[in-house]
Amino acid sequence: MRKEHLWKPFMVATAISLLSAPFASLGAVEETPPENLKSVTYVSDQWAVNFWNGESEHMNEELAQIAADGFNSIVLIVPWREFHPSSGPDGYCEYAFNKLNRVMESAREQGLWVILRVGYTWDYANGEPPRNRYKKLLWDNATRSAWLDYARKLYQTVSRYENFYGGFITWEDFWNYVLDAPNQYGSSEAGIAEARRIGFQTYLKENYTLKQINEYFSPAFSFENFDQVGIPTKNSPAIKLFYEYYDQFLIDFLKETQMVFPGLSMEVRLDTDLTEGLNGNKAEITHYQTFPCEGADYTALMYNISMKQNPDLLLTAAEAISTMEQQLELVKTYNGGKPQYIDQLLYMDMTPGFEHSARLLEEERNAFLTGIPHVLRRYTCGYAVWTYRNYANNGIFNSQFALGDKGWNTSGVKVVQRNGSNQAWLQKGGSLSQSAGSQISRKQQFENHVRFTADSDTPVNISVILGGSAKEITVFGKEQFDLNFGCLEYGQVEFRSDGDVYLDNIYVYNFVQQGELYDLDGNELDCLDGIRKLNQSLEDFG
Repeated sequence: MRKEHLWKPFMVATAISLLSAPFASLGAVEETPPENLKSVTYVSDQWAVNFWNGESEHMNEELAQIAADGFNSIVLIVPWREFHPSSGPDGYCEYAFNKLNRVMESAREQGLWVILRVGYTWDYANGEPPRNRYKKLLWDNATRSAWLDYARKLYQTVSRYENFYGGFITWEDFWNYVLDAPNQYGSSEAGIAEARRIGFQTYLKENYTLKQINEYFSPAFSFENFDQVGIPTKNSPAIKLFYEYYDQFLIDFLKETQMVFPGLSMEVRLDTDLTEGLNGNKAEITHYQTFPCEGADYTALMYNISMKQNPDLLLTAAEAISTMEQQLELVKTYNGGKPQYIDQLLYMDMTPGFEHSARLLEEERNAFLTGIPHVLRRYTCGYAVWTYRNYANNGIFNSQFALGDKGWNTSGVKVVQRNGSNQAWLQKGGSLSQSAGSQISRKQQFENHVRFTADSDTPVNISVILGGSAKEITVFGKEQFDLNFGCLEYGQVEFRSDGDVYLDNIYVYNFVQQGELYDLDGNELDCLDGIRKLNQSLEDFG
């Protein structure tokens, strides 16, 4: 068992920064949008997957801290299913929209502009799985109409606020179909039917001759007409045609969504795909045709310092900055010279599965941040930090009981409000449990933690059960616990008590995303100085 600091450190840091930061932009937003966006992706003390069902009781202080650190804007990730659980016109989540209004108002009070990432394929809400929805956009008119209604309602909600800057969609939220379809179908009968249904055959007919198509699919297939063409497999040179088709779908989809969400941009895919070429060599598939983002004023993109670098390479700041300039120059070449908005500036990335990606030397991180103002001024209209405050991959829905006991299995439990926050009152002999993110528990190589706050007026014993493992703790007063259960697979987390106790802020996690700005509890980390200097440089330029 390990006690953690409560919210006090972050609150103290906020008060100090508000007094000392020379560039803090407090109060109402300026009348015109800033020339240089300095943004953070705002998820409060949660993460993107469960932010919209959390309380965020310290929102005003959090946004004040963001402004005090020299930022002038925030990015909000808006999951389609969480906001629109049912695809019907009345199927919207009232709590999510109420919270969106709350964020807009609080950000306005702190002088912060707001950018929306429209759509996100991860959340814990009920309803049709997001991946299924996004796939159906290719061929189902009812799903397409539901998307447009969602985008329209979002725009109508936020556009009445003077601190609304705009929004973007991202290729990442739509790419699952490209990954799944070649493996699922191929050029089988089902693959041929799928190619017809999604309009792939029509795209080929409009852009290629049958002879060209046969060259890409040869020697496995020789088609007599376009109606025989199916979904290509990933090891076929024809996968290039499928990627081109999908890029065109994204372009058309963006244009259609812009009709209900004016000015909407798109995060384009800067990296490339390698596949088999016609000559037997590896071929590089680019996505340059998406870079103009149609009628948008800017091109959005994610930038990782590992781009175009060899695996396991340790980079100096100078090397990373040089490559960044080259990559942004490439975007400028193909997007018509529009400004670029780096909606994810990944100067470090600890995501599991990317351990061998090139990365900055730790001692070079601040040098990189303080060395890129001229790059950002030359090519961009701003940038956003993805991990402003370290977050855990919490597998719990409604972890702060903002929605009462929704998502929880309860016995002898009442959700009550104490000190301005909803909490679960676990009474003597009661139990509280929830299935905890199966995708998280499958990562068995990581140590699994249960983190929560507990409060009791008298000593109370609590059993915390994760999978087949249990830990016993004693609560007396308000404490925060972080219990390490080690590497195991589990289905649910459960709390049992022999007395009355209040529980809140429940996390079940096995990974903490690092940004080196603030830790889970809001304590300052090593890269905060570099970020503040970067923001100051952009402020001085503005």
